[in-house]
Amino acid sequence: MNNPDRLSHLIAARIIGTSLTDEENRMLDDWLEASPENRQLFERVREMKLAARMLELDNANYGKRMATKFKQHIHARERRYTLKRFFIRMSVAACLFIGLFLTYNYLYRSEPEMSDKTSAFVITPGGTAATLTLADGRQIDVQGKGQEEVTQLLDSIAHAIPQQAISAELAYHTLSIPAGGEFECYLPDGTHVWLNSQSSLRFPEAFSDTERKVYLQGEAFFDVKKDTERPFVVSMDETNIEVYGTRFNVTNYADLPLSAVLVEGSIGLTTEQGNPVRIAPSQRITYNRENGNINVETVNTSVYTAWVEKRFVFEGQTLEDIMKTLARWYDFTPVFTSDSIRHIRFSGRLNRHDDIRILLQSYETATGIKFRIEERTIFITQ
Repeated sequence: MNNPDRLSHLIAARIIGTSLTDEENRMLDDWLEASPENRQLFERVREMKLAARMLELDNANYGKRMATKFKQHIHARERRYTLKRFFIRMSVAACLFIGLFLTYNYLYRSEPEMSDKTSAFVITPGGTAATLTLADGRQIDVQGKGQEEVTQLLDSIAHAIPQQAISAELAYHTLSIPAGGEFECYLPDGTHVWLNSQSSLRFPEAFSDTERKVYLQGEAFFDVKKDTERPFVVSMDETNIEVYGTRFNVTNYADLPLSAVLVEGSIGLTTEQGNPVRIAPSQRITYNRENGNINVETVNTSVYTAWVEKRFVFEGQTLEDIMKTLARWYDFTPVFTSDSIRHIRFSGRLNRHDDIRILLQSYETATGIKFRIEERTIFITQ
């Protein structure tokens, strides 16, 4: 990407939380992956706490003002030092950094405060954490172990079990993820799984010859190893999702509708009462447990899969749903002082390892809603 103005706009939009198109997200992600320097630059911009005034920047026509200020700076430098060739050779990343830095200093010289008691308490983001419960009941804390270590651990356990102790039934292990945790691993067939906070996955020591079945509570993203002879099945309460080789996200929390979002391939959701309902890529299927209704809609998949890439992406979601999502990762309890606040819709983006106050401050600025943090509780008031 060789257009500094365009790149500035995309970076500002992501920090601000403004929705980008799939093409714009790809453009920015490609730039970030192009070199370590680009990624470092993006993080430096974020660390300057530009996001502290996210929506104010957006409403103030941030991208245009930033580009204008940047051009003024270049012209001034050229007049003063006649370093035209220097600016021609400057990388897009360096130009962007100067522009963002000047705009930040020019527009905002002080950082806003949240509600009074916020600064006294810090709610920190989660991290890698999981407990592995073996088929024989033993529990192992696998926090800090990588996916390869866990795979090797399971292999060693399988080989250590005497043959006479192996029954005709499959032996199942369970990976449990606490609030504020996440974990990724490979299943015996090579399927790659990411597990979100407050989730558990029950899977066999070895899959059968006819199917590959796992049991999910919570949320997981699956990159299924293709095997046309053995379908892959995700079982959840009274529903099953059947696949052969695909990438999809499944949500099965008790306080949310059961749903699946397909990124690649084809999946079908089957209930006890009906035939499979199949969906195509970029579609989301939702099952209402109370009335049995099934709904299919086209969605921006990144809203539902961003957590795998260490991000939160919200697009027109209710504040109640946003706080539920954040609460699982940051491990806090949201308390609404008014039911009407729950249904206000917001958009926004946040790095999963950023301070939660960055997003909350932007919502305060936009609506006047107040977030008061007391230990592990966030009170939301008007």
